[in-house]
Amino acid sequence: MNIIILGPPGSGKGTQSFFIIKKYNLSLISLGNILRKNSNKYNISKLINNGNLIDDKLSFKIIKNYLYKNSNNNGYLFDGFPRSLSQAKFLNFINIDYIIEFVLKDEIIFDRLLNRNIHLNSGRVYNIKYNPPIREGYDDITGEKLIKRCDDLNLNIIKKRLFIYNDLLIKLRNFYKNYFGINFFYKYNIIDCNNNINYIKKKIYKILDK
Repeated sequence: MNIIILGPPGSGKGTQSFFIIKKYNLSLISLGNILRKNSNKYNISKLINNGNLIDDKLSFKIIKNYLYKNSNNNGYLFDGFPRSLSQAKFLNFINIDYIIEFVLKDEIIFDRLLNRNIHLNSGRVYNIKYNPPIREGYDDITGEKLIKRCDDLNLNIIKKRLFIYNDLLIKLRNFYKNYFGINFFYKYNIIDCNNNINYIKKKIYKILDK
C-alpha cells in the first residue's frame, strides 16, 4: 500500500505519519525531514529557511536513493511529497493507492507553527501548547534536545509557504483526478484537521482499513 499525505505546513502530517507507518508497517519518506538532516550536504539551508521549494532535480535524486535504500514490500508513506505537478508526474513509476489531504484554518496553522518543536533525527513533532514533550525541550523517546525550525520563526515566511502550497495544490488535485479516474472520490480523501489528534487518526484508519 502506497500513500501520499498532502497538507499545509502545521496540519499534522508528521504526527499522523508516525501512527500510519507503525500500524501498517510502511516506510516513511519525508523529503522535508531528509533535507533538514542533510541541509549542509546539499547546501540548501538558505532555501529551506526562507520557505522556498528546492530544485526538482535534487528532489528526484533524493527520493530515488531513499527508495533504493529503504525497500519495503508493504509499501511507502510519502509525507509532503509530491508538492508540485512535476513531482507528481515523477512519482508515476509507483502505484499510489490512497491520497489523504489535510485541511486546516490559517489561524490554527500560524498558532501551531509558531509553537512547534521537532526532533531532528526522527522528525517527531511536538507543540508546546497542544502536544508538549514530557520534559520541556527534549524528545520523549531519545531524550535528545528538540529544535525550532528556522522557517517556523517568522510569520511572513509561514504565510509565504502557505501561499505556495495552496497555489500548487489545485494542480495536484487536478492531476490526481485524472490519475484515479472514476475512483477519485474513493482514493482521494480530505480530512478536516481542526479536530484533535486521536479523532484524525481514527478517520485515517477508517479510510485505509477499507
